[in-house]
Amino acid sequence: MFPKTKNMKNTKNNSELILEYTDPVEGFKGWLVIDSMTHRLAAGGLRVQQGLTCECVQRLAATMTLKMRIAGIRADGAKSGIDYDPSSPGKHEALFRFIRAIKPYMEERYSMGPDLNTTMPELDAVCQRLGLPSIKHAVAKNQQLDEMAFAQRTNLLTTPVGHATLGRLRSGAGVSASCLAMLEFLGIPPQKGTVAIQGFGGLAAGAAYFLHQAGVRIVGLADREKSLVSINGTPLDISSLLAAQKEGEQGMIPTANNPKAVYADNTKIYDLSCDIFVPAAIERAVDKEVAEHIQVKAIASGANLAVTEEAEQILHERAIPVIPDMVAGCGGSLSMEGLYGPENLPTAEEVLAHVDRKTRNIVTTMLQRSQQDNISPREAALRLCAEAPLYPDTRPYGSLEKTS
Repeated sequence: MFPKTKNMKNTKNNSELILEYTDPVEGFKGWLVIDSMTHRLAAGGLRVQQGLTCECVQRLAATMTLKMRIAGIRADGAKSGIDYDPSSPGKHEALFRFIRAIKPYMEERYSMGPDLNTTMPELDAVCQRLGLPSIKHAVAKNQQLDEMAFAQRTNLLTTPVGHATLGRLRSGAGVSASCLAMLEFLGIPPQKGTVAIQGFGGLAAGAAYFLHQAGVRIVGLADREKSLVSINGTPLDISSLLAAQKEGEQGMIPTANNPKAVYADNTKIYDLSCDIFVPAAIERAVDKEVAEHIQVKAIASGANLAVTEEAEQILHERAIPVIPDMVAGCGGSLSMEGLYGPENLPTAEEVLAHVDRKTRNIVTTMLQRSQQDNISPREAALRLCAEAPLYPDTRPYGSLEKTS
């Protein structure tokens, strides 16, 4: 039994557990949603978002469960967040109070990750104030890792990779692998493929980094204020843009002299003709209006809930396949499998290779099922999720062994 927590209340809906928090200092609301209690571990990020609702957190938690199912991970989905202005100077203390309230779940079941407007270092700093060694403490318990083994593996997330760290790039690696699998499915060599990415935060920048490393031409980027689009299809200088991104300005495209590209309104990204469009920043980025006019061969939905149901149906009717968020966005979950699952301590490169290999396999299987059953990729993914076997009382990652 978990202890009762002041300022929290339990409610039931489609999710198996919903905890609602009311902040005693500022009065804002927060939620922890555990979508399913089938397995011993539930995983998903914490976000800080003004206007956040319980319903949104529930949808995000449900998507996390689908990510676990299609990835074959023996865990369930969860999500947490607070309805709070992320630019407020009180953000850190607001996070402290909320995480203190849900700490009992983090000790036993809930593996937290960073999400919108949060980073792993800031969340870990809060946890350390609360006596938790990591936001992923529940993994150690349910994976049966001793303190030293857990710390060794968790510390790998701080390993430098390219312009950032494994922790910051792992989710973007999954988006990149999804795009590369789609290009292969479309018969387009990576070096001839073109991609436009909406966003330049951790997820989008990571996807841009790995796609650039694979030789794919990034022809457009967008943040909440502007777009940067190439002239005559010349690829953007991703390496320079990543190097110029300043601390504290994550998510914003650096403004600099780009002789082969132009800055424009942030909606210009929707007007680019390219092979794959990647919404990797906000929810409902691709709606009915966008779906009706966008000129692309495919979409990889990196951000959660980035493509509306109506838009996805329109795109399917236009023969534009959409890799749904549950697939394109499962890089973070797969990286945990690659990090904590192997018997021996992996390297950062081995973790990323695991994300790349397994994501490509999932995307290929989904697209083949979509063709075979004459259904949309999302419907194919949902069928694959429904067919996934469940293994209660087992370790979430690695070989199939029951926990004690």
